Amino acid sequence: MILKELDPFLGSSQDEIAHRIAQDRMAYHLRRYFGKSEEVDVLNYLRVSSDSVVTMIDHLVLHPYGMIVIEREGLGEPIQIRDDGQWLRVRQDGPVEMRSPITRAYLRVLSLKAFLDKMVRQKGFFDTVELDIIVAVPDTGRIRWPTMGALPEVCNTDQVYERVNQRILQCRRTATAAGVLTAPERRRLGEFLRSLHQPMARAAPR
Repeated sequence: MILKELDPFLGSSQDEIAHRIAQDRMAYHLRRYFGKSEEVDVLNYLRVSSDSVVTMIDHLVLHPYGMIVIEREGLGEPIQIRDDGQWLRVRQDGPVEMRSPITRAYLRVLSLKAFLDKMVRQKGFFDTVELDIIVAVPDTGRIRWPTMGALPEVCNTDQVYERVNQRILQCRRTATAAGVLTAPERRRLGEFLRSLHQPMARAAPR
């Protein structure tokens, strides 16, 4: 079930338009595959804050065993991933370092967990919840992988459905009990997060 759609688009620059197109495409795939799901719930773009810490999630998937943060990364240029995990944009004048979207996604997962730990009454509950990430890119063919091969966290946008289902199946196979997030609990958590969502304010024109 889709618990939250994308916010209305307020951008105007080419970068903002391109970013929104990528958002729409990912939201479309999530709606197509999970829109009527009784096992998976989705929130598209979530922005919550506690004190001075703001947590932004591109797409959040809730399932019986936990949560999956989906981070989108546009590939306007070919990407090289070194064996040490460094991501580089490959340009004619040489490679340029970029922040790893895998690292960024993991930091957002930790930030979301800290936010939930602070906001809920049942302290420590989210220590029992599986927290995973997926980095969705338009085309993995534009990535030069490290010598170890393709990274399990990264996939094409249209492969996210398969990755989510694979993760749920893995959790089910290793679980010793039913999932910690029942359907009512997922809906309550989703509604709770949606109620605390803070849309990005559009800067006033000068």
